[in-house]
Amino acid sequence: MIRKLIAISCLAALAGCASQDIPKERYSGFLSERYYEQLAKVESPSDQVVFRFISPNFKADNYHHVQVDPVIAYPKPQPTENVSMDVLITLQAKLTRLIEDSISEALPLSQTSGPGVLRAQAAITGVDISNTGLKGYEYIPIAMIAAGANTASGGRDQAVRLFLESRMVDSESGEVMMVGI
Repeated sequence: MIRKLIAISCLAALAGCASQDIPKERYSGFLSERYYEQLAKVESPSDQVVFRFISPNFKADNYHHVQVDPVIAYPKPQPTENVSMDVLITLQAKLTRLIEDSISEALPLSQTSGPGVLRAQAAITGVDISNTGLKGYEYIPIAMIAAGANTASGGRDQAVRLFLESRMVDSESGEVMMVGI
């Protein structure tokens, strides 16, 4: 039973958010409003703060397989000059594989719905791209000028943060068993 809970919690942990609170404007609508209101702040096994809800109807012993839907982007993204559609599609595929690999360590994956199968659904609901901070040596005046020129020309390293929302539903009834952001 502990293995099942760990596996099922993987999806919520993958959707972890480093901030202590999630502003309402970050809610994408991927989850229904009632689940956003019921989210509880917890610390994941990787020491990140995550927000999740677990249905009182959820019983780990009732589930022995997980079906993983491909990760989607919600709402449908538009490519930009920084992020092409090919990059978005590749990112979604890699995240799907990461979720499958994480869950399959504790529970077998299923390709079909049926009794005892949870269905994992996840969405990329936001992307934050920002320039990385200056390194210590870049505070030297000449290096600072070079770093500024590099940023202006688009050559500066960038940090990317993804915002994910996920849910696990009973594959037969469609009842939401847990959500996480």
